[in-house]
Amino acid sequence: MNLLAGIIKHPLARRLLIGALTLGLGSAILTPQFNPFTRYASQGIVASSIVWNEVIEFKRAYLEATYANDGWPQDLAEFTPPPGDRHISVVSPQANRLLINIQDSDDMGDLAGTQIILDYRPGSTEFDCSPGEPPIPTRYLPSSCQVTEDGGWAEPEIIADLRWLSILCAVVVLICMVLLLLRHPLLSPVQARPGNLLRVPVAQLPKLDRLLRLMGRRKSTLLAAGVSEADWQRALAYAQAEREERVAPLALRLGAQCQLSSGWALPGHVYEWRFTADLPVSLDRCLVYLPPRDVRDDLLVQHLRGVQTGLDVMLVLAAEDSLALADYCTDAANFYVAVDEASQSEWLLGKRPVEVLLRLLAAQLKVTRISPYQTRGGVVRSGSFFGRAQLLARVLNREPANYLVVGGRQLGKSSLLKAVQRRLLEHPHIACHYISLRDHRLAPRLALQFGLPAETSLEQVIDHIVAHQAGKRLFLLIDEADLFFRDEAQNGYRQLSTLRALSEEGRCWFMLAGFWDLYATAVLDYQSPLRNFGEVLTIGGLEADACRELATVPLHHLRLGFASNALVDEVVQASGQRANLVAIICQECLDALQPGERAIERRHLQMALASAAVQDALAGWGRLSHDPDACRLDRIVVYHTACHGQTSLLELVALFEAQQLPVDMDALNRALSRLVLAFVLRRENSLYRFAIPLFALQFEPAELQLFLRQELQAGMPASRAVDGGSRG
Repeated sequence: MNLLAGIIKHPLARRLLIGALTLGLGSAILTPQFNPFTRYASQGIVASSIVWNEVIEFKRAYLEATYANDGWPQDLAEFTPPPGDRHISVVSPQANRLLINIQDSDDMGDLAGTQIILDYRPGSTEFDCSPGEPPIPTRYLPSSCQVTEDGGWAEPEIIADLRWLSILCAVVVLICMVLLLLRHPLLSPVQARPGNLLRVPVAQLPKLDRLLRLMGRRKSTLLAAGVSEADWQRALAYAQAEREERVAPLALRLGAQCQLSSGWALPGHVYEWRFTADLPVSLDRCLVYLPPRDVRDDLLVQHLRGVQTGLDVMLVLAAEDSLALADYCTDAANFYVAVDEASQSEWLLGKRPVEVLLRLLAAQLKVTRISPYQTRGGVVRSGSFFGRAQLLARVLNREPANYLVVGGRQLGKSSLLKAVQRRLLEHPHIACHYISLRDHRLAPRLALQFGLPAETSLEQVIDHIVAHQAGKRLFLLIDEADLFFRDEAQNGYRQLSTLRALSEEGRCWFMLAGFWDLYATAVLDYQSPLRNFGEVLTIGGLEADACRELATVPLHHLRLGFASNALVDEVVQASGQRANLVAIICQECLDALQPGERAIERRHLQMALASAAVQDALAGWGRLSHDPDACRLDRIVVYHTACHGQTSLLELVALFEAQQLPVDMDALNRALSRLVLAFVLRRENSLYRFAIPLFALQFEPAELQLFLRQELQAGMPASRAVDGGSRG
């Protein structure tokens, strides 16, 4: 069977096999005298009638001689028919017996050289005949001559020949049926490559199932294609279900919530799907349209043209593949996505239905509509969070403790807190809650989030939360806490003292995230209750491997990618491994792609690096503090670094002394610490350089000296230390 399947796969071998079978069978039936397998039998059949005519002539002559002599004559020569163009010779070795020898020539076919024995029955007109030596083929003997050695009648050889002929025909028919099955347009591609099973149009799955059962190949084909029996049965049920029953199984495969949506001027039904946070693209919800089976393609497109979906993507599950619908949906100007029947099968049978959806979205929508990159706010989708493995391990692989997460804006503090929350969401012994503060009112914010009056005290809020957590330990993640710490510094740290007391009592643990105010309160202020309150986790650049994954994995979901690994390395290097900057650069590369382009090339990357979005992401460094003098000192440090490519504390002191300006060493050290914490500078021994290579490109060399001179001429106040916005 494997050899036959191999021959069938080769077109030339297949044609030769079919031609040989056709020629052989056709010539055997229509022109047997020219077929090498049937030529001798065909000549024998023609010669047999001649031989038996001559035998009958001899039998008649010898019967007349027997009647004339009242017995078998002693000499048969005088009774022998006159010689002529004879094909047999006759001798009588004994009384009442004739040996008939058939001429040994090619035109006698398979009769040539054989012998017939005729035994006369005295007192009758009959002869018994039997094969001689060599024997005549029994199929040429009359039925009255075919006598077995024991005296019984033998089966005519022609009957045996007919039996073998029927068996041969049955085998040929069976081979033809196998050939037709193997060449079936549904079965052949699946047998050649079992993976093609996933792309068989869903309406044809029941027919394919019957063919596989007929061939006895169903179980092995499913196994080779990686399709489970349960998924196959569900797909068959889907193919035979009513139209309205098809939406729920597709949503179930994605883990999406499905509900009917009303108020649409469309024939058929519209549903709304809400996706989980695991979907690796920016698509929280979409619409699913199920048109009636009998609607024409052109009318369906007209209906869609007249519908406004806003910014929602609409999946269209057509009853059958429609070229008009496919052409309309591939127009990037709309938000329609056609889900063809082959994709529905892959959706139901494949191991990764999410990838099927993403491939359809990427092929028919502008990629920026479903961008896999999150460039604003903390990362909420687990599929978009990369790296920070060591920081996560320090938090998750220990008993609950307090942590202070410090770092500049857009470096990943919120993403880290939300990653911790996702991982502790189902923890059996810890209740983890995330709060984004954004102002100084911690207790009211907590109270409102948990359904309590805003005036509830912090201790009462914690007691209420603990009472409703079924014995779990409470872990609060407090984000955007800088304003809170600034207010605490101005008011004697009243609430911070409460936080410390709650933690020491074991009633609650905290993970606080912020920038300079948190850092100054926890590290620089000796009197702060946050000093030694918890472990300080500094957020800096992302790991290099994690940056590469951030740049490539989301693109892979959409079957896109960079043209070379060198371009990926260039993104990592240019971004200084700053996570959100990697995402912004990749997002801008997607914006630069033209319709039909699937690979990001150097020209796309160059456009992205020079884009306004990247420049905007680098802005804001001049306002890292609420203190104007601290900001001015930050700008002086940055301009001096941009002029010389690097700076140091000694060089900055020399710069101020050359301008005859007073130098506050504490303020200068704070400025350097603030810029390092904001990921503007990085420290290498005693030298400071830009943490992000792109950062230096935003300055015009001819303007740098002017900017630096202006900031220096503004002067630094000598009467007080510049503390950057926190108590010194």
